[in-house]
Amino acid sequence: MTFALATLLATLAAGGDDPLRDEVERRAWEACEQHHVPGVSLALVRDGRLAWTLGCGWADVAAEREVTAQTVFNIGSISKTVAAWGLMKLVDEEKLALDSPVVTKRWTVPPSEFAPTGVTLRRLLSHTAGLTLHGYPGFWPPKELPSLEASLSGDTNGAGDVRLEAEPGTRWKYSGGGFTWAQLLLEETSGQGFAAYMRTEVLEPLGMQNSAYGWPAEILAASATPYDQDGEPLPRGGPLFPELAAAGLQTTAADMGRFAVASLALFHAEEKARVLRPETIALMQSPAPASPEYGLGYALEHRGALVVTGHGGANEGWMARLSLVTESGDGIVILTNGSNGTAVIQALEKVWLEHVAAARKDAGQAR
Repeated sequence: MTFALATLLATLAAGGDDPLRDEVERRAWEACEQHHVPGVSLALVRDGRLAWTLGCGWADVAAEREVTAQTVFNIGSISKTVAAWGLMKLVDEEKLALDSPVVTKRWTVPPSEFAPTGVTLRRLLSHTAGLTLHGYPGFWPPKELPSLEASLSGDTNGAGDVRLEAEPGTRWKYSGGGFTWAQLLLEETSGQGFAAYMRTEVLEPLGMQNSAYGWPAEILAASATPYDQDGEPLPRGGPLFPELAAAGLQTTAADMGRFAVASLALFHAEEKARVLRPETIALMQSPAPASPEYGLGYALEHRGALVVTGHGGANEGWMARLSLVTESGDGIVILTNGSNGTAVIQALEKVWLEHVAAARKDAGQAR
């Protein structure tokens, strides 16, 4: 019996009372094999609670190290969603204002025809500040990383600099650079480094003990190996980003499942340690002005009759997805360690969405 078949049978036996888990497990193995992705780790939330976690395939192919729910993955731009919690905590504490001009001492946006006073935290978090720079390629080690100020000024391994190219508040255009400016704002407001602040104020209070912005040694030791589109291994611990808020969170499916539960603030709220007020989370998951499909750190998508709130993540060797249906308290986290992981994510999210839609229809008929 092959390792894959043995693992599949064991998992099916353990999860036989949940048809969705069985179907996701089967499709995960099939999709990973079909698209040459070494492994995938998942967490599922139902009725606002973490229902189960699942690991399929290899964290490291050569070492035959299996993926588990505790395997660490980089999650690309989902880092922005978690980072937004740190900034909104400062808003809840009245240390930052959503609609005041963003002013930082260490860096100032270059002069342009547009007034920088229109750049606010609300607009940075909703990609409506009129800024350039979509995303970052990162740096593979060894490399001494540039400072945030240098990154904002263009030391980005080819991604460009951050400038005002449109009147703030008049359009939506994705800007990872805006989140880097927000990262700098958080550091100057809190008086702490971004990674340290996020660990003590967001990650640890949410129970995300196996997560970190950056690559501390204990996180690196638990990490999967990333693989490129041809299935070739890439260096562990990469790519590296000074732009941590935009792309630099390392986490596990189990920890992101906890974050998904916290994001569903209206379900069992009385049982949850609240980093943010439920009304703050609801605001983050509502369309921002000039941004009909993006809130504050959360994207909003219509999938048939469902509104899916969440974010995707894509760095070389890593593909990830956080999806929530806030109305029903459902959520799924899908993390992969392959550049072809998007196809795996799409296959598994489709299974989940069909299940959520069917359950919602059945609940409506029962009423």
